[in-house]
Amino acid sequence: MTGTGVVGVRVRTRAWLLLVACAAGVLWAGGPARATDRSGPASRAPGLASRASGPAAAPGVGSGAVSRLHAGPVSASAPRADLAFHGHAVIDGDRMEVRLTPRDHGPAAVPEASVRVRWSAGPAGTVALSPGCTRTGERTVVCGTGALVAGQAGEEIRLGVRLRAPAPEVALEVETAWNGGVADPDRSNDRLRVLVLPTGDEYSF
Repeated sequence: MTGTGVVGVRVRTRAWLLLVACAAGVLWAGGPARATDRSGPASRAPGLASRASGPAAAPGVGSGAVSRLHAGPVSASAPRADLAFHGHAVIDGDRMEVRLTPRDHGPAAVPEASVRVRWSAGPAGTVALSPGCTRTGERTVVCGTGALVAGQAGEEIRLGVRLRAPAPEVALEVETAWNGGVADPDRSNDRLRVLVLPTGDEYSF
């Protein structure tokens, strides 16, 4: 074989080897890509589904605090207990005093409850509160009753308010803020509105 023929064989051999290598590279790159396409979008990004379902795994986080500020509806299987609030209010000069006693008429006991008290006149400065009471607004206070035994009264709650200006009358509103998860058959005795006149006389409710 001449030198020219040897060179030609070598060139054709190299071209053939290069073509085979390129074909192998294409098959190698295309194989996994086609397998990914067949597996569908869900298998390519399982992490997205896990993160999207995260918040739904913990519904109602932080809802307990909200529920304790409202009597709200309760389930039909909840124990029944008739909560009631009675007390006295008096305005002497620029000072208003309120004494409030919670009572559970039964039949079930109440592990804990709270009562909301509002008055229509603006206070001047601080408000004197019994332990377990919190001022939630300029003219609003929420007080815990503690555990209530069926058929018995709870501890008396006392509020002292110094009025900002003399008023011909002050409307006092009392209502259940949290009923302890019981079903109350009679809401008329735990939702009260009393008009108190600045006469120094004690008004009962």
